[in-house]
Amino acid sequence: KNAVFHNINAGYWSSAIRKSVPAILLLLFLSGQTNVNAQKLVPDKSVADEFGKVLVQDQKGRTKPLFTLSNDILRKVTRENKFEGLTSMQVFLGLYFDFNNWKDVPLIRISNSDLQKKIGISGKFVAFSDLINIEGNGNYKISEEVNAAYSKAPGERSKMDKEIMKIDERVNIVYMIYKGDFMKLFPLKDGTHDWGSPQDALKKAMNKEDSLYLKSIMPVLADAFQTNNAASARKVSESISGYQKSFSQYALPSQSKTNAELLYYKLAIFERLFPYYATVGLIMLIGLITMVIRGRKETSLFVKALGWLLFAGFLFHTLGLGLRWYIAGHAPLSNGYESMIFISWATLIAGFIFSRKSPFALSATAVLGSMTLMVAHLSFMDPEITNLVPVLKSYWLTLHVSVITGSYGFLGLGAILGLITLILISLSNDKNRERISNTIDELTVINFKTLTLGLYFLTIGTFLGAVWANESWGRYWGWDPKETWSLITIIIYSIVIHSRRIPGMKDIFTYNLISLFAFSSVLMTYFGVNYYLSGLHSYAAGDSVPVPSFVYIVVIVLTAISLL
Repeated sequence: KNAVFHNINAGYWSSAIRKSVPAILLLLFLSGQTNVNAQKLVPDKSVADEFGKVLVQDQKGRTKPLFTLSNDILRKVTRENKFEGLTSMQVFLGLYFDFNNWKDVPLIRISNSDLQKKIGISGKFVAFSDLINIEGNGNYKISEEVNAAYSKAPGERSKMDKEIMKIDERVNIVYMIYKGDFMKLFPLKDGTHDWGSPQDALKKAMNKEDSLYLKSIMPVLADAFQTNNAASARKVSESISGYQKSFSQYALPSQSKTNAELLYYKLAIFERLFPYYATVGLIMLIGLITMVIRGRKETSLFVKALGWLLFAGFLFHTLGLGLRWYIAGHAPLSNGYESMIFISWATLIAGFIFSRKSPFALSATAVLGSMTLMVAHLSFMDPEITNLVPVLKSYWLTLHVSVITGSYGFLGLGAILGLITLILISLSNDKNRERISNTIDELTVINFKTLTLGLYFLTIGTFLGAVWANESWGRYWGWDPKETWSLITIIIYSIVIHSRRIPGMKDIFTYNLISLFAFSSVLMTYFGVNYYLSGLHSYAAGDSVPVPSFVYIVVIVLTAISLL
């Protein structure tokens, strides 16, 4: 297996076609090599962003711009998209090329106040050197706490344990930057699709030319960042890109796809949309409730303007989904984060469909859409674009998941309309009951229509899922927890929309009440199955986790409104 006959490849011969290596050798003689100064290295933004366009292979095997990788890393370590005004590339490159100084910079996020006191810090960030004595005996200050947290069952872990595990992950990420584990820039000449750091690629080098190139490339790059030489950084970037094109064993992303990914991450559309939707939606909702109480029937210009603002946000939402679809090469429906941003999009569609009947529908969906996007950006959701697992590499992903998650938008609208109706009922009195009752009747009719559409989509999506299950697992229905809860949700909403024919449930109050609480079955199907039950659809593999405290608060508040 180690013979030349087995390992022979084009790298054994020199070629005039591969111009990148001679170019970088010439660059070495022109620029020289300089040592990094004792001052903390902070590359110029334009120089760092230029190098951020270079492709890198991440830990999961996906090839993407280095800027994307640095963005994902910074968000995990600091929980922010920028750090002290520096971009993710500036921080990443500083850590990699000048770890000796950057290890003393507090950038590892610690949110727990008790843990802050234990470590001996006053702010929300701790330096790598505060936790690990890398120059001494390598002592890890929270090693006992980390071991204790990981030894517990998921359901027994406290908030402190979870925070310690998150800190441990952040510490490990910073250490991996220091070791160069994230700098997989060079295809390995070993017949595989794997890429590696310059040190890894050097072990697989086929000739002296390759060895000299791989030994020299990082010092030249460090010199470019130290001197903020944009032209030099650009030449190095072009050289590395040429090396990748020459020796990669698979097709690289096109330039247009790389540019689209850079645009997607720099725009941060979904992170900016959820406060936007929430602000516009709440202002619109409060304005509409005030108009109803005061008896104003005509839609004001102010409300129409807010509607157009929401439409503008929806267009950007659509652009974000389209960009993510183009970048990933598959419909953005493959994980929890993607399905949440799609549900938010479908919810806004439901709002626009029924906004002609009542502007309440649009304001309600804006609020619900913002809440959905907010959940999508909580710590347990990962917004990283990843490759599809084999079972999801099917056109059924687009058909089944889009229809069934789209139904959640319509069912969610019904729940919000039910809540608004209950609030209006509670605000009614002898003076305004007549005019409020007209709005209540209008919202109830819209509620019925949106739940009917939602139930149709849910049922069709479940049948499509059964067809997909037959192709993937060889059976249409197996009483998997996700399948079972989909059926339960179908039955529950069938009862809700037929409650007008059930004795004792024919009144408007009861209909809106059950349309509100019926949504809990959707939440159980979407979240509960993954975290509390074990099955083929359960990504958490049945690991039980404590119910978040805010869930109890929401239940208490909704119950209080219902009783009122």
